[in-house]
Formats: sequence, structure tokens, C-alpha cells
Amino acid sequence: MIVSERTYRFSYNAWLTILAVSIPFRIPATVLLILFVVYNLVFFNQLKFTRRRVFFMVLIAAPFILDLLFLWNNTSIAEGVKHGEKRLSLLLLPFFILSQNHRFNTVLILRYYAMATTTILSLCLMRFAIIEPELFSKYLNGVDLWEMGYAFARSIKMHAPALNMHVAFVVVINFYFFKEALGQIRKTHVIWRLVYFLISVILLLYINTRLAIVNAFFGIILISLADVRKLKTKGLFKRLAIGVFGFALLSYGFVKTFPYSIEKFSEVTFAHLDKVGKLDSLKNPEASAYNGLVTRLSIWKTSLDVALEHPVIGVGAADGKQAVINKFEATKQQFLAKYKFPVHNQFLDFWIKFGVLGLFVVAVYIGLFAYIGFSSQQILCVFFFVLFLTANLVDDFLIRFDGIVFSALWLSIFTKNALDIKLDKA
Repeated sequence: MIVSERTYRFSYNAWLTILAVSIPFRIPATVLLILFVVYNLVFFNQLKFTRRRVFFMVLIAAPFILDLLFLWNNTSIAEGVKHGEKRLSLLLLPFFILSQNHRFNTVLILRYYAMATTTILSLCLMRFAIIEPELFSKYLNGVDLWEMGYAFARSIKMHAPALNMHVAFVVVINFYFFKEALGQIRKTHVIWRLVYFLISVILLLYINTRLAIVNAFFGIILISLADVRKLKTKGLFKRLAIGVFGFALLSYGFVKTFPYSIEKFSEVTFAHLDKVGKLDSLKNPEASAYNGLVTRLSIWKTSLDVALEHPVIGVGAADGKQAVINKFEATKQQFLAKYKFPVHNQFLDFWIKFGVLGLFVVAVYIGLFAYIGFSSQQILCVFFFVLFLTANLVDDFLIRFDGIVFSALWLSIFTKNALDIKLDKA
């Protein structure tokens, strides 16, 4: 098929934006991912491979390559293949994106991704208020606020921590473009960018997962302090104050409306830390410890024991979760066994499944965001590193479709931009 270079570039930027926006919605995202692969195959003549591009393709695909290398280590080869299929996009996305022989408009992709995601999730929240008026009214009246964000996330078939990881990234992108617009474009555009930023913060606070809120606050400060050497002290404090004040003001209003947030961040999070590994001694662990740090610590303690029993080659991708559940049962931790908790730490998860090589690969994969971000001075890539690192310290997003595709897509886009920047300097 023959199309003009301009049309092809425009369509590719559109593809990347649409793919990024679709990720929170698994079925549409899966269909679009398949169509994206077909699109790239149709225009295969546009691909160009160099040693450097292939090197980064391999690094990004490393978790999927682990599935292939350790396929023999699964009790069921068929189950091992199914787990490998989840991470196939770690091969496909960098293969097609890094091999493109033209520059992407990364700034435009980021801006339209953040705007579209903010708009769609706002509409989803309005839909939630319409289809679940009793729940929505209950939350506004301060009843059962612990389930608020989870109920909204379930209404669009998402897991709240995963959804809020996306939203935290969107909040920081919206603030980045708002900050960049100050004094540079028309006031009406600045106002619209401020509106998108504030709406995304409201979404973040409504879903209300602790780590995502902390990460977004850190990201706003990071963006405010970016290019600090180019700013006068007055300009620096002005930008920092706008971001921090806006976020703090919304947070204050939210806490006044939903006071459970304070309890969630303090008492609930750090309650019963003396019960690590002994959750069954609590009268009602579902109510008192389910969302607390003590549950995570208990899971990690058991998971570490499993990892140390198979430190070199692990137990296989298909058998990792069951090995941890078996350990819950063997150590008589009935609460954890009942709910079949996953590891909730990507480093431990891959260590259990693939041994020490799995631990190394996770560190390289996540660390690649830091290397790309700092080496090419892409501040949003640096923030993504912080976001994805912290998220995977308390959860395991490389076993989830949204975490796998989310990270692979943005790592591929940021890496392609870094390679183009390096080429410009050569």
C-alpha cells in the first residue's frame, strides 16, 4: 500500500495516541493492539533496524524472553505458554515502534493522550453516578468510603490501583502542559489546560489509592522544579506554588467531603503491624487488615520464603502464584490462603517464577525508564520510572495486561524519542 510520508506519520501518531488511551479498557485495547500489529505488517517496508534499535528492543522484551527461556520449568507447558502470551506485547510494541524510520511527535501524543483520557474517565464517572445512584449518594454522605474508588473502577472493569496508576501519569502530564503554557500561549488555552489538570486531580482523588496520590504530588513537584537552572527564583517559586497549591486545595476539599481518606492514609495503612504473618489472630482481618500494610508485609514475608527455597531457577511462571498459596496453607495463614493473594511485588514475583535472572530482568526493565529519561532529559519518562517502580514495589503489574501494555508502549515511545534525539546530536 502506498501513502504519502506525511499521511503515514500522522496516522502513526494517531495510532500511538489511541492505543495509549484505550489501555484501561482491556477488550478495546486488545482489539486495537491486534489491528496495530496488522497495520505495521501492511507497512513493513517502513521499518528499519539498526544494532542500537535492536539492542533496546531486546531489553524491553526481556520479561517475555524469560517466559520462553523458562518454559520448560512449568509443570504445564500449556499454562506456561498462556502466561507468556500475556507478555507478548513486550516484544511486539518495541519491535514495531523502535523500527520506525521517522520521528514521532511525542509532545503531541502525550498531550492528546492526557486530554482524551481525562475526558473519557470523566464521562465514565458521570456514567457511574447515573447507573449507581445509590452508591454514589452513599459515598457523598460518607458511608463505606473504603470501597468508593474500587466500585468506580469495577464499573469499567478495572482494578483501582491499576487505574489510578494511569490517572497519576495523566495528572502529571496535564500539569506539565499547563506549566509549559504559562506566559507562552493565549489565556483561554492556559485556562483549558488548568481545567484538564484539575479534573484529572479530582479523578485521582476519587479513585483514592494512596501510592498514586503520593506519586502524583511528587510528579507535580518534579515538573515544577524541572529546568531549574533556566528559571529565575521568582519564576521557580511561582510555578511550584501553582502546582502545589492547586493540588493541595483540591485535596483539602476532597478530605472535607470524604473524611475517610485521612483515616485510610494513617490508621488503616499502619494498623496491626505487630501481626505480620499472624493475620488470623485478628478478630476480623477482612475489615481491619485487608487494605493495610500488614497484609502486604505478611504476603512478602511468605513470598520471600518461597523465593529462597528456589533461588536460582524459580518454580515457573505458571506455578509461581500457586507456590505462594501453598506456602500460605503450609504455614496456616488461612486468611491469605482464602483470598489467594498474589505476591504484590514484581521483584519477588519474578524471583519466585524465574529465579535470580527474573529479579535482574525486572530491575533492568524498570531501570530502563530512568536511563532513558535522564540520558535524553525527558522529565515525564523520569516520572514514569518513579511511578512504575513504586507501583511494582507494592504490586505486580507485569502480570497484568494493563501494566504490561502501559509500560511497554510508553517505554517504546520514550526510547524511540531518545534515539532520535541522540541521532540529532550525532
